Amino acid sequence: MLSSLRIRHIGVIDDALLEFGPGFTALTGETGAGKTMIVTGLGLLLGGRLDRGRTTTASAVDGTLELTGHTALQDALDELGAEADDGEVIISRRVTKDGRSRAQIGGVPVPIGTLARLVGSAVTLHGQADQLRLRDADAQREALDDFDAGTVRPLREAHAELWRRRRDLEERRRRALALHQERDRTEAALSAALTRLEEIDPQPGEEQQVRADLERLGHAVELRAGSERASLALIGEDAPSVGSLLDIAQESLRGPAAVDDALAPALERIESLRLEVSDLAADLSRYAQDVDASPARLDAANERLHELTALVRDLGPVLGGADDLEGLLEASRTAAADLERFAGAEAELADAEQEIRRIDEELEVAAGHLTAARHAAAEVLAGAVQDELAHLEMPAASVRVDVLEAPAREHGRDEVRILLAPHPGADHLPVATAASGGELSRVMLALEVALGERRTDHGAAAPVFVFDEIDAGIGGRAALAVGQRLARLAQHAQVIVVTHLPQVAAHATTHLQIVKTAEDGVTRSTVRALDADQRVPELARMLAGDASSERALAHAEELLADAQQRGADE
Repeated sequence: MLSSLRIRHIGVIDDALLEFGPGFTALTGETGAGKTMIVTGLGLLLGGRLDRGRTTTASAVDGTLELTGHTALQDALDELGAEADDGEVIISRRVTKDGRSRAQIGGVPVPIGTLARLVGSAVTLHGQADQLRLRDADAQREALDDFDAGTVRPLREAHAELWRRRRDLEERRRRALALHQERDRTEAALSAALTRLEEIDPQPGEEQQVRADLERLGHAVELRAGSERASLALIGEDAPSVGSLLDIAQESLRGPAAVDDALAPALERIESLRLEVSDLAADLSRYAQDVDASPARLDAANERLHELTALVRDLGPVLGGADDLEGLLEASRTAAADLERFAGAEAELADAEQEIRRIDEELEVAAGHLTAARHAAAEVLAGAVQDELAHLEMPAASVRVDVLEAPAREHGRDEVRILLAPHPGADHLPVATAASGGELSRVMLALEVALGERRTDHGAAAPVFVFDEIDAGIGGRAALAVGQRLARLAQHAQVIVVTHLPQVAAHATTHLQIVKTAEDGVTRSTVRALDADQRVPELARMLAGDASSERALAHAEELLADAQQRGADE
C-alpha cells in the first residue's frame, strides 16, 4: 500500500503531503487546482518524465510504500541493500530544472529503469492514455495468468523451468558445435604440425647452437691459424718460445737450488709452468687440427638453420602463435591435449542434441497443458468481465478473451487478446480500438475488479491502483456504477482515484481535496484531508458548482449516505 506521498515544486503545488487510506481514496478539487500534478508526481515514482515547463526550480517526490505481502519486491530491495523501516520503504525522485534526474529506493541510488520496474511491481497507474492492460499483449497475458493463478502459474513455472533448461542445453550445444567446427579446421593442421616436428626433431637450444656453429665456421681459417701460431709461440722449435726459455730458466736454477734450499720453491714453480705450457700448446694444436673449414660443413649448418627457421615460420601460427623455437616446442606439448579435447566434441554435441530433443518433447506437453489452462481461464475471465460491465452500465457489451498460437517463449506459446463488441451486432475488436474513452475506462475497471477478487482468493499481495480520469466521458448512472465498482475493487486493493464526479468521490473511504489559493499574483495548491462534515460541501461543489447550495448539499448528503449504505451491505 502507498501510505503517503509528498510533492514539492511541481506546477502549482509548492509543498503538499498526501496521506492515503488503505481502501478507496478520492482526490478532488477545482479545475486547475493541481489534480494532474498529483498524478504527475506519482508518475515520477514510476519512472515517468517531468515536463520542464511545470516547474521553475528543482522538483521532488517522496513516497512511502508498505511492503507487506510483496515478497518479490522485498527480495529485490534486500538485494539492492535498500533500507526498510517497520515494513515501509521510502521512494524518492528528484528532477532539476534542466532535466537531470536522480532516484533512490530505501536510501540506495538506482537508475530510473530500476525505479520503474520495482515500484511498478506494486503500483499501477491507469490513465486515458496508458491503459496498458488493454493495449499491451504481454500485459493481457499476465492479466489472464493472474486471474487463474492457482492453476495457470504452476503450469507456467513448469514450462519456464523446462525452457531455461533447454536454453542451457542450447548453449552447451553451441559450445560443442563450435568446438566440433574448430576441430574440423585445426585437427588436420595440428596433426601435420606434430608430424613435421617429429620428423625434424628440433632440440631445446638447438637454434642458438647452430648459429654459434655458423659463426665459428665462418672464421675457421682465422681460428686455425691463430691457434697454431699460439701453439708454436709456446713450444715452437724454429724460434725462441716460452717452453725453450722456461727450459733455460729451469737448467739455470737446478745447480743453485741444490746448494740453497731457498731456491727450491722457485724451481718447482718453473717446472710446473713448463708442464702447463706444454699442455696448453697441445690443446691449441688439437683445436687447430679439429677446426673444420670445409664448405660442406658450412652448408650443412646453414641448411639446418634454414630448416629450423622455416619450422617456426610455418608452424608458429598453428601452434599458438609461437615466434621462436622454444615457444614452438612448448606449444607442441599442449597440442596433443588439444587433439584429445577435440576428440570429445562430437560426443558432446551428440549428447546435447539428444537432450534437446528430449526436452522439446517435454516442452510440447507442458505448453499444451498451459494453453489448455489458459483457454479455460479465458472463458471464465470473459464472463467475469462481462458481468462487471453489466454493473457499469454496459449490459449489451460482449467480451471475448482469445488465446492464440504464437512463437514459443519462456511463458509458453500463447498470445492473449481481450476483445470487445460494445453493442449487439458489432464485431469483437481489441478493446483499445473498439471502445470509446469512457468505455475503455470501464472495461479496464471491470477487468481489475474481476482480477482483484481472484487475487484475494490466491493470497497475492494487494496492489495499488491509481486511476486518473477514469470517469472521463461518463455521467449519471454510469458514474454512480463506476464509483460502486471502484469501492468493490478497493476491497481487494488500494485504490487512488483522481475524479471530478461526486458520484465516484462519494464512495471513497478517504477524501483528499486539492485546494487552490492565490496570493500576490501567485497561485499555489495544497492538499487537505476532509472529514465527514467537510465532504458534504465538497461534493455539493462538484454537483452544482456551489458548496453552499441547499439543494446541492442535500443531494451530497444523500450521495454519501447511499454510498455508505452500499458499502455496509457489501
